[in-house]
Amino acid sequence: MTKEKIVLQIVTFVLKILLVIILIALAFVVGAMIGYGVLGDGNPFAVFEKETWVHIFSYFTKPTIVN
Repeated sequence: MTKEKIVLQIVTFVLKILLVIILIALAFVVGAMIGYGVLGDGNPFAVFEKETWVHIFSYFTKPTIVN
């Protein structure tokens, strides 16, 4: 293999990985908007507000007791 061919294969591989990451992020955003807006009867764009995520993460975290 020539050096150009190896570089082309590496660049192609990196671009494929980046494409997969972007598609996963896009699917997450669209899914959150559909889940919050359509299924949850809320505003789909409210999913981008900080208060929404604080509320969601509060279900998964234990409250800490401060003495």
